Amino acid sequence: MSTTARKKVRGRSAPRGGESVRFHPTAIVAPSAKVGDGVSIGPYSVIGENVCIGEGTSVGAHVVVDGWTEIGRRCRIFSHAVLGTEPQDLKFQGEKSYLVIGDHTVIREFATINRGTARGGGKTVIGSRVLIMASTHVAHDCILEDGAIMATGAGLGGHVIIEEHAVVGGLVGVHQFCRIGRYSLVGGCSAVRQDIIPFGKASGDGPQLYGLNAVGLRRHNFPSETVRSLRKAYRLLFQSGLNTSQAVARIQEEILDCLEVQHLVQFIKTSERGVAR
Repeated sequence: MSTTARKKVRGRSAPRGGESVRFHPTAIVAPSAKVGDGVSIGPYSVIGENVCIGEGTSVGAHVVVDGWTEIGRRCRIFSHAVLGTEPQDLKFQGEKSYLVIGDHTVIREFATINRGTARGGGKTVIGSRVLIMASTHVAHDCILEDGAIMATGAGLGGHVIIEEHAVVGGLVGVHQFCRIGRYSLVGGCSAVRQDIIPFGKASGDGPQLYGLNAVGLRRHNFPSETVRSLRKAYRLLFQSGLNTSQAVARIQEEILDCLEVQHLVQFIKTSERGVAR
């Protein structure tokens, strides 16, 4: 964050460190906001006094960025997004809390992302190269890891964790404290009340598990031996008639060298809400 925005720039580029920062004449940028080189801010957008925006990021029209919000480099924020506002939590008492967004993340129209709460760790975190589509909501203290995708109209309750490269389909609602495992897929219009296992595919009101996310694994170039190990682990967990403890014990005995299977087992062991089946 190389530059402090000291005044609203009207209708022209202002040279900053050899590059330019472009504020539309109608944009309102607090004097204490920190704005990196090459940032553009569109018409009627409002940038609060504790905001930091990384170099090369573009902010569209009618965007509000408030609170203690840090946005990384070369992000794209589209019109009417609202970022870093107070959490929608009755326990919130106005405490200092944060929203942190990584690099190269895209946030589309009308998305809303609240910052954290003291009881939830004080921070909402959006990773790098995340895609948050239009009209989505990310509540307080959520974590979206690198490469996660939220499709149009999806909504997350507080304290939800979306692991890396997981896909949450359109109009999906996720209950607070749930986890969506890495490289998994949740089908559109689902209601998620339990954890979704890594590498899995789930859909429906519950939702129900429908095997491995084979398309996602192929698109991300997982080796065939890894996919075979995951299929074996899945069969032991959900199709063998064993209970979870028995299935986990068998997996740990029979599948020794697959990091993805080890992550799957650890995810299930640490689940507090139980996993969808």
